[in-house]
Amino acid sequence: TRARARAPPHTRTHKSHATLATMSEPGNDDFAVDLPAMDEASPAATREASTESQMSRLPVAREAYKRGDLELTRLAHQAGSSENHSTEQGQYIKAIVFGGLDGIITTFAVVASVAGADLATDVVIVMGFSNLIADGVSMGFGEYLSGKAEQQYLEQERSREVWEFENYREGELKEMIELYQEKGFTLQEAESIIGIMAEKKDFFIDHMMVQELGLMPPDEDESPAKQGLAMFVSFLIFGLIPLLAYVALSTVDFDGWDPRFFIACCLTAVALFVLGAVRSKFSTMTWWASGIWVLVNGALAAGVAYLVGYVTSLIVDVEGC
Repeated sequence: TRARARAPPHTRTHKSHATLATMSEPGNDDFAVDLPAMDEASPAATREASTESQMSRLPVAREAYKRGDLELTRLAHQAGSSENHSTEQGQYIKAIVFGGLDGIITTFAVVASVAGADLATDVVIVMGFSNLIADGVSMGFGEYLSGKAEQQYLEQERSREVWEFENYREGELKEMIELYQEKGFTLQEAESIIGIMAEKKDFFIDHMMVQELGLMPPDEDESPAKQGLAMFVSFLIFGLIPLLAYVALSTVDFDGWDPRFFIACCLTAVALFVLGAVRSKFSTMTWWASGIWVLVNGALAAGVAYLVGYVTSLIVDVEGC
C-alpha cells in the first residue's frame, strides 16, 4: 500500500524514500531521478542544474500527486526552484501523436471503404496514397498556419502591453492593483505587490498578459514551422501503416480469401493502441484505457467507412474498378 497524505509522518517518509529509490533504479526510465544537492552555488549554476533535472523531476512530481505522497513531492521539488512545463520536446510530441492518429485513422478509413466496395488492390493503393499525401500536406500546413497566427497574436498583444507600460505606467499599475483587489487583496497589499513586481519590467508585462488577457507570453523557442513539419512527417509515417499489406503483397495473387485487408486491420489496431497509450501522457487516463479508447475510435471510423463503401457499391456500378 502506498503512503497517502493522511499517513503518519514516519510512514510517509519511509515509503516515499523507498518509492523514489524504486523509481531511480536502472531500467525504470519513466521515473529516473537524479536530484542534485542543494548547495550555495551561484544563481546561474543553480538554474543550470535545475534545467538539467526538469525532465527527470516532472514524472516524479506527477506520480507523487497521483499517490497523494507529500514526502515524495518534497523530494522532487528539492531538485530546483521550479518545474519546466514547456520543453522543446513537449512542443512537438503532441503534433507527432495527433498527426499520427489523424494519419492512420484517415488512411484506414479510405482502405476500409474501398474494401467494403470490393474494389481492386490497385484502387486501394492509388486512393490510399493520394489521400495520404494530400491530407498530410493539408494537416502540416494547417498546423504551421495556426501556430504562426497564434504566435503573431501573442507577440502583438505583448508589444501593446509594453507600449502601454512605457507610456502610461500609472494606468497599468492601477489596473493590476484593482485586479488584485478583486482577488481578495487589500489596497495596501496590492500596491506593495504590484510596486515590487513592476520593478522587473519583462516579468511584470508577462504577468499582465496572464492576469489581464488570459494569454501566456509568447515562447521564443516555439517554432510553428517545426511543429507543422512534425505533424506532416508523423501523418505520413503512421498513415502508411494501413497500406503496408497492400503494397507488400500487391504482386501476389490469392485464390479465394484475400488476407490483405485483415493484415491491414491488425497492423492498424496495434498502431492505434500504441498511439493511444502515448496520448495518455496528455490526459488523466491510464495508458491502457487511452489505448483502448483510441482503438475503438478508429474501429468506429473504419466501420462506418466500410459500410458506406459497401452500400455505395450496391448503388453505383463499380464493375471493372
